[in-house]
Amino acid sequence: MSAPTTPRLPDTAALLASLLSQMTRFSCLGCPQQAAQIRRELALLQGYPDEQIPPLLKQVARRLEAQWGELHLSIADENAPETLHPASQRALH
Repeated sequence: MSAPTTPRLPDTAALLASLLSQMTRFSCLGCPQQAAQIRRELALLQGYPDEQIPPLLKQVARRLEAQWGELHLSIADENAPETLHPASQRALH
């Protein structure tokens, strides 16, 4: 019997670089989908072992995830699904 596999997490430096880039881009565009992606990446950051991401940074990510969730809700269209790919939305015609 083999040991259970854990999902492979992105490189921590790559994830942090992505978050910083997304947050900077959001400050220019204010896109709801980008806010949702930032929230997802902050949630992902919390799943790393303490050896890779210090507990203090995970604590900050947890707080920011909640704040980005509130921001997303405040700017998102009520009827729009939370998606990153417009092509995945159903066409009306």
